[in-house]
Amino acid sequence: MLSVAAGAIILLTLTTACSSGSGGGNSLQAALGRVSDTANTRTQIWYDDTAALVKLAGRAWASQTGFALLRGMGAFNLAPEAELLPAGPGINLLNEDYAISAGQPPREVGLVEGGQDAGRIKSGLSRLGWKPAGGKLVAPPAGSVRGSTAAGPSYTLHLAQVMVSGADVSYGDSQADLSQIGQPSGQTLAQDPRISALADCLGNVVAASIGIYNGGEQPAPAEVAVGIRSPASNTAAPRAVACVSWPSAAAASTYQANLRKALLGGGMSLTRDEPFSRLLTRATLHNVGGAQHVIAWQAATPGNAILVFSLLASEDLPALPDCRSLPPTDQGHISGCS
Repeated sequence: MLSVAAGAIILLTLTTACSSGSGGGNSLQAALGRVSDTANTRTQIWYDDTAALVKLAGRAWASQTGFALLRGMGAFNLAPEAELLPAGPGINLLNEDYAISAGQPPREVGLVEGGQDAGRIKSGLSRLGWKPAGGKLVAPPAGSVRGSTAAGPSYTLHLAQVMVSGADVSYGDSQADLSQIGQPSGQTLAQDPRISALADCLGNVVAASIGIYNGGEQPAPAEVAVGIRSPASNTAAPRAVACVSWPSAAAASTYQANLRKALLGGGMSLTRDEPFSRLLTRATLHNVGGAQHVIAWQAATPGNAILVFSLLASEDLPALPDCRSLPPTDQGHISGCS
């Protein structure tokens, strides 16, 4: 289930646009190892390999070319204020190695991993009115942030609790449990069988989202993951990857057949009124299988690195349409609804 805020951010970005990350391997798995495995954190996960993206697209926030729009996606609830954060709370998303956030409001947690100045963040938040409590900095009541900043309401909402540890920053909403992020005890998301299988399926990605997705399919997929594979340069065509876990092999088989029709047989994007074959080029399908019954696809999205996230936000992924938004007479004609 994609949060309203996350969906709005992605769609707004698309409208206006018309571990340490740079190494090999799966740094997404490393990031998942920094988050507790709970019913809440499994519902929605955002990640970006910021260090790799900065190397690709540079540090200018005004840039919207190539893979620039993916920078900071792991801290999606802070990203709209990214340019203001260094001068206010003192957080610089472009300096981080990676960011990961998980859960639903009001219990979302997030981690800015690496590259932060602890003293600057503590003094910056203190100037804005944050108070120390139990080893954390806690936000003042909404509307009482010191200084004239339009970002004040966003800060008190998403940085309601902040903990600085070395060069890392853990943060969360008002009801978040910060022991679940950064250095959690117990099982982590990297050890969750389904989340780990989906992360392995995504592979080496520079940005990803994993979460619950239900557009009215029966049965619904157990969990859906999408991402952008690590590119060779900022001018390379983005390569989107999607991995879908199903509750049974039979459900996965039905989805695979529907997916083949949607991707390769003239299926249409309902939100864009275009064939998927035009939006998602050179598509390939793969039955990953395993205990989590994973079906995967990959495709190029030339000139649009956030297309797959936009399709996710609008519940318009191939063969996973938002059936509930369609008249009953139309549902039987849409692959994934019948």
